[in-house]
Amino acid sequence: MGVTVLKLGGSLLDLADLPDRLRSVIKMLGDNGPLLVCGGGDAADLVRRWHEHHALDEEQSHWLAMDSIRLNQRLLLTLMPELELVSNRAAAESAWSRGRVPLLDLTAFVSIEESHAEQGTALPHTWEVTSDSLAAWVAIRWPANQFVLLKSAELPPLKNLAQLANSKLIDRHFPKLASALPPTFWCAVREDDPFELQPISA
Repeated sequence: MGVTVLKLGGSLLDLADLPDRLRSVIKMLGDNGPLLVCGGGDAADLVRRWHEHHALDEEQSHWLAMDSIRLNQRLLLTLMPELELVSNRAAAESAWSRGRVPLLDLTAFVSIEESHAEQGTALPHTWEVTSDSLAAWVAIRWPANQFVLLKSAELPPLKNLAQLANSKLIDRHFPKLASALPPTFWCAVREDDPFELQPISA
């Protein structure tokens, strides 16, 4: 079975009908197993403010931001009973086999994978790396055969990854991962269903 990493933008967590929209996207994947990765949104923005107000170093802020994503994960688990929190590939396989949708414990997975990553392949712990790059790294390491960014904004016409980063629609580090990414798509989840998976060029 193929795997599609779905990166849910934290800005979408205020959608009252988010569970229904997510279910619609998952149905579009067909036989591919969905692996959901949640973004930081407002919770991570709070850590950014702490970083500035308290002069935290970037390593400290990185792990605080990672922990903030766990709050969002708990919200998703509350809203969608079919989700199951997983931290590794075996747990995800088990969830799929039982008809569940795995939601990745991003902090746990990244911590384990970084400890096994070859030198120079782990992500930098800076504000240039947000949950977009973290989810992309998950898609590379898993490895997934498809990666989908679920976003609030529509995909601008004729935009590649570098242009999207310059427009602040993805983080600055993301284009550096382009050569290793599986086929990557954009889905504007605030738009009306049916949703469209739009391919993104490197």
